Amino acid sequence: MGNIISSHSSPPLSHSNPCCHYSVVPPTAYDVFINHRGKDTKEHLASSIYDSLENRGFKAFLDKNSIRVGQYVPEAITCALRTVSVHVVILSPNFAESEWCLDELNLIIQSRTPIVPVFWEIRPSEVRMEDRNGVYAKAFRKHKHAGKFSTSTLEKWKNALRRVSLIEGIISEGEQGETVEKITACVAQYIDTAKCYLK
Repeated sequence: MGNIISSHSSPPLSHSNPCCHYSVVPPTAYDVFINHRGKDTKEHLASSIYDSLENRGFKAFLDKNSIRVGQYVPEAITCALRTVSVHVVILSPNFAESEWCLDELNLIIQSRTPIVPVFWEIRPSEVRMEDRNGVYAKAFRKHKHAGKFSTSTLEKWKNALRRVSLIEGIISEGEQGETVEKITACVAQYIDTAKCYLK
């Protein structure tokens, strides 16, 4: 997510206890979780996806719109991403810099819930770090050099990125509106299918 979390001194998502009742506000049920790097896409692509989904009648989770005063931030995010029907993962140039984005992605992969990857100004090959000079490979070298994260954590994140990069996704090209329409249609198909199974 990036921006909203960076202002909190909360533990990373991988160490938080989902739905652990730190909040004074009860959790909300969502259909879609939007995993994104705030400084790259929050004010345009992520917000446009959120608006499009909401206009179609889907309850979407986007941190700046969905986390309410009185909610414990890691709990709100973890509960939302573990209970939705489908995830939208926006892979953007600065995504791999954020431990929050990477922790969210790892939990999304573990959830075995449908994922719609969106490659925004990035190639799938860069996401899986085939290019050692690519921005994701550089981000991981910075993480390693900083020494803040264990080798197992870095490998866990790399594996999550490799897995999501191999899912057929949407490459953001041309008009943003067209990309948003494609994402919304794909999400709607997944949710409609899920509803059919529940009948």
